[in-house]
Amino acid sequence: MDAPLYPFKPIYSLKALSLTLGESAELLESLAMRSSNLYRYVPQAKKDGPPRDTYDAYQPLKSIQRKIVDRLLARVRFPAYLHGGIKDPLNRRSIYSNAKVHGNAKFVLLQDIKDFFPSIKVQHVQQIFERLFGFSEEVSKLLALLTTRDGVVPQGASSSGYLANLVFWDVEPMLVTRLEAQGLNYSRFADDITISSMTPLDSATLTKLVSAVTRMLAEKGCYQKRSKLHVRRRGQTLKVKVIDEFVPLTVTGLTIFNQVPGIPKAERKAIRAAVKQLEDQAEHGASWIQLEPLARRVMGRIGRLIACAHPDGERLKQRLHALKARSQVALLGRYAAAQPESAFSVE
Repeated sequence: MDAPLYPFKPIYSLKALSLTLGESAELLESLAMRSSNLYRYVPQAKKDGPPRDTYDAYQPLKSIQRKIVDRLLARVRFPAYLHGGIKDPLNRRSIYSNAKVHGNAKFVLLQDIKDFFPSIKVQHVQQIFERLFGFSEEVSKLLALLTTRDGVVPQGASSSGYLANLVFWDVEPMLVTRLEAQGLNYSRFADDITISSMTPLDSATLTKLVSAVTRMLAEKGCYQKRSKLHVRRRGQTLKVKVIDEFVPLTVTGLTIFNQVPGIPKAERKAIRAAVKQLEDQAEHGASWIQLEPLARRVMGRIGRLIACAHPDGERLKQRLHALKARSQVALLGRYAAAQPESAFSVE
């Protein structure tokens, strides 16, 4: 059974935890007692709907959470079906690895966990450290307080993604084993759950699959977001209102027509348009300082093309690099023209 595993010696005392994290036990206990007050609210804009509630820890709690990640959470051996926010140099985890699991699938069942991070309570985190890591109750309780806010896991903290991957550590492996025995593929990217089949599935089977996932989520007090429960068939397209075009079958935003995931045509078109917009703004006098924030976001989108080995990726990347070079040369020219001639004289 493929399941999360912490293959290192358990920590039983606060002294041992202090040595592991390189922080005094007194500081750890002090921060744990007031950790809920040590975050700043950082709302993240979404494509539709209200902003996403995320939080960023203040120092020194932020650096301690980073140490908890690097010295404890990231050392877990994560099963192959988990793909979100995991450092794995041997098998890189990303939206691409997640989509690749379902390449060439005939049927895809897409499910989403409702209010996922706020559903992960401090007691769930304590259980992870006690039962999966084998730590003492005292140590586990302290770590749970250091990685939660107001009794729940805060989305945005460096430790939260790892805890989200581990919350179903004792129930998810059994579900995956049963699905694999039926010839089905399962993957989870944070709160996005995907089950796919290479053969058609009847309605009775689909109902059983939804119920099985619902039971797993209920074990940890989580629920499905019914509005994002979808059954998709190969060859089926849906009209997306935002772009007013039909898009093919996708998993975590990537097409799965072939074994190698791809970028939907509408998204490729939007990325090309964004690059052209930057070039037009530069032609009309916008400086690189003005263009850089948007250029960074566009480069991130181009990175998706490059990761999928689409030829547009490198071409658009080179266009952005050329735009940056031209803009910087133009800026130097304007600066030189604005200086008095004496500033460049040599005696």
